[in-house]
Amino acid sequence: MNMALLVRPPIGFAAAAGPVAVAVATIVATAAPASAEGVTISASTAYCVGSTYTLTLPAADATILIGNVPWQNAFAFQTRATGDSAFNIVATAPYVAGKDVVATWTPTAAGEFMTSAWPYSTDRGLSNFGENGPTVTVVQTAPAGATCTPPTAGNGGTGSASSIPVIGGLLSSLSAQK
Repeated sequence: MNMALLVRPPIGFAAAAGPVAVAVATIVATAAPASAEGVTISASTAYCVGSTYTLTLPAADATILIGNVPWQNAFAFQTRATGDSAFNIVATAPYVAGKDVVATWTPTAAGEFMTSAWPYSTDRGLSNFGENGPTVTVVQTAPAGATCTPPTAGNGGTGSASSIPVIGGLLSSLSAQK
């Protein structure tokens, strides 16, 4: 079966290695929702096994995707572990014209996971194309200074720069030098 993806450029610093990569990914996630201008995942200072995160496919993207397969009536949100060739369906959500498609994901294993959303129906299964979202690193427990819980609505972005792991002190000193 041939598969095609609507691919968006990845975010973060995929070329970074070792502990720095985790810290950089954590910093990117605190600034705004991890987004590839398509599928997004709720912002969190750490993505952890057993915690629940919201996956969203914007209404405009959903309309374009479903327009190619009008017999599909839902979307399957999937994850794929780095180095693995198989996607795993983690949630399905109905398509409603003009509305974002939203589902939740609770990671069950640590590792690096790419998220995606593909048109879907219970009688026909998955379409042979979809839209990739961000890749996130899932850990067993949050590193020092981070939390596994995404901020609640109205609570994001109001913290101190000094609370950001690794570079918080630098950011605070730069903002003090106005």
